[in-house]
Amino acid sequence: MTAVTTDAAIARLDDLAAERGIALERGVPLAPLTTLRVGGPAERYAVADSTDALVALLALAADASAPVFLLGKGSDVVVADAGMRGLVVRVRADDVAIHGTRVHAAAGASMTGLAKRCAREGLAGFDWAISIPGSFGGAVWANAGAHDGQMADVIREVEIFDPADRTRKVLGAAELGFAYRGSRFKHGPEVVLAGTIELVPGDPGEIGALVDAHQARRRATQPLADQNAGSVFRNPPGDHAGRLIEAAGLKGHRIGSAMVSPLHANFIVTDRGTGRALDVRALGDHVRATVHERFGVDLRYEIEFVGDWSERAP
Repeated sequence: MTAVTTDAAIARLDDLAAERGIALERGVPLAPLTTLRVGGPAERYAVADSTDALVALLALAADASAPVFLLGKGSDVVVADAGMRGLVVRVRADDVAIHGTRVHAAAGASMTGLAKRCAREGLAGFDWAISIPGSFGGAVWANAGAHDGQMADVIREVEIFDPADRTRKVLGAAELGFAYRGSRFKHGPEVVLAGTIELVPGDPGEIGALVDAHQARRRATQPLADQNAGSVFRNPPGDHAGRLIEAAGLKGHRIGSAMVSPLHANFIVTDRGTGRALDVRALGDHVRATVHERFGVDLRYEIEFVGDWSERAP
């Protein structure tokens, strides 16, 4: 989409929003809304506190042919210093309903909060989600996983919005195209609104102990006290990205305001108050190049770079 087309789409977005009584904010800083705490503002911004509100905003953007980006808990994402054109929607629809062993969650539900609730309810098979700092919708989108568990293991159906025909649909698990850290939603415009997972009965005390053990391990091995976006790279087949990066001597390596974490090499942390997205991307690209030169392995990003990246490091 060219700049002229985007400008026209934003004008149309504003007009339609006014007609529909939808309030859009301008120039909202996005850095405080992400776990990495870097990046510029949103050209237009709105909050969806319910699934219906989310659908209304998605339909608005589709009708205006305007770019739209959904922001959940702000993990696994690096917003460009120039910010994001189009409409950024903060997804806060987080209602959860439990019926027996089935758990229905809206896209904005917290994965860690959901893991704790399932443990209290005596539902086993979702303890691993305590280590996923994002939202339920984002976890479906990325087929997030940890501790030998992943969304593909538990998801049964997903409710989506299809901007092509402005409709809500329900897809079964076999239709979701799950792969390692991927799904059909990474390759098309459909948006996850909510989903249902199926678990198994278990002892609340035992499940809670497992959740606590996962949390303790995460605190001991990951730089949770520092600004980070989660694991930077996907693990290559048969190996771990962190091991390769550490073996390449890159722990603690710094470019500007970004540094490879001395605690876990597959994390990039940023300086508080002065972090730049450009430094994060430059450091990530340097890590990729170094690992490829040393070991012949091509690391693939797990984090997503979003926004206007016309400014790039030489």
